[in-house]
Amino acid sequence: MSLANHCPVYVINLDCAQERMLSMDEQLSRNEINYERIPAVKGNNLTKTEINIEYSAILNRKYFRADLSLGEIGCYISHKNVWRKMVAENIEFAVILEDDMIIEKNFIELLSLTDTLKKYDLIKLADNRNHKPKQISSLDQRFELINFTKIPNCATGYTLNLAGAKKLLSRDKFYRPVDIDMQFCQELDLSVFGLRPYPISENKSFASDITLLNGGFHGTKSTSFIRNIKYRIHLWYLRKTHISGEF
Repeated sequence: MSLANHCPVYVINLDCAQERMLSMDEQLSRNEINYERIPAVKGNNLTKTEINIEYSAILNRKYFRADLSLGEIGCYISHKNVWRKMVAENIEFAVILEDDMIIEKNFIELLSLTDTLKKYDLIKLADNRNHKPKQISSLDQRFELINFTKIPNCATGYTLNLAGAKKLLSRDKFYRPVDIDMQFCQELDLSVFGLRPYPISENKSFASDITLLNGGFHGTKSTSFIRNIKYRIHLWYLRKTHISGEF
């Protein structure tokens, strides 16, 4: 029996991104890892009513530096749908993956640490900018757990326990991109850690889904100097006064 049978693995994938899904299926199947595909939400297909149920443009203007693009909105809802599934089905712990990544050789080993990792709300499994940790705690001879003052701004892959899913869903409406909201984890009393050496990495042969949906841009250009400065001061203060989690 695959270790993944004791730890659900979810892959978020757009219906139109068949090449990405084939790549993920090949990698996971090669390692005998069972997974469930979660259909991603394409923001361009959402109605205004559907967007307004999930996203607050008013709070976005107040707390983020730019309006969210339809791609970013769809991406956030895709992740929320996995969190909702965990809560609805009382899933204690899961691995959540986007489809533009490379499975490293040690990925299978993290699945054997379920009993240890499920104690932590959210653990990032990748960092494309190699942020320096604030503190390091050895889990075993294979991995170390780290916390941050500057949390990596990607949602490529992470583990999540049930308590963490409930915390992420406690926000009535979102107003930042999903990976940026993870950087503001203190707002939700959410702990965020990293697992090194990272068991996944970015597959650079695939362009970001958000970039493709936004005509070549990852986010929108709709911002102002004052709005941008307010956001950056807020983020700077957060990083100076908080760490992402307590060991």
